Amino acid sequence: MARPVRLFVSSSPDLGAEREIVGQVLAGLPISVGWEVQYTPLPGEVRRAAILSVAECDLFLTLLGQDFAAPMGAEWADALRHGRSVLAYRKVTLHSPSALMHLRDSKAAWQDFDTPEKLRVPLTRQLAQMLLDRGEYFGLHLPEVEGLLELLKVKEDAGPGVEDPSRTGAGRGGVILGRGNI
Repeated sequence: MARPVRLFVSSSPDLGAEREIVGQVLAGLPISVGWEVQYTPLPGEVRRAAILSVAECDLFLTLLGQDFAAPMGAEWADALRHGRSVLAYRKVTLHSPSALMHLRDSKAAWQDFDTPEKLRVPLTRQLAQMLLDRGEYFGLHLPEVEGLLELLKVKEDAGPGVEDPSRTGAGRGGVILGRGNI
């Protein structure tokens, strides 16, 4: 059996709702291999043993809010040093001087969003495309490929699916089981 896709999410401390969206998007992707996810710890959060490091991840996702705060700089440098695929999203907001400097110097293909829900569709599409591009590496099967292709057909302006507000907890690091493992 193929191993889970490993994702490291580096995020500004003010993006708790966006982290939740990331977890929901991952759980909704039609793949059976599942995910191992590590997030930047939030301020005051007890740092648990890391599930994986930037060096071990398949994909590095950065979510930039108001500030480019520690340890985001070290995580970014590790991702570049290890040649990780990078997905970069920035919230349309007032940015701190450190965030502005990072935006200027990073040379990343930043995608803008202004609300947590406006992150959902572009992130889903970009992750689906990344999985398709590396489908053989991740051991994807035809039904998974077909499901990912369907996600790419969703219009950019399509509204979000109806989410149950009581379903939370997807914004923390952990393992998301694939559909074949449930």
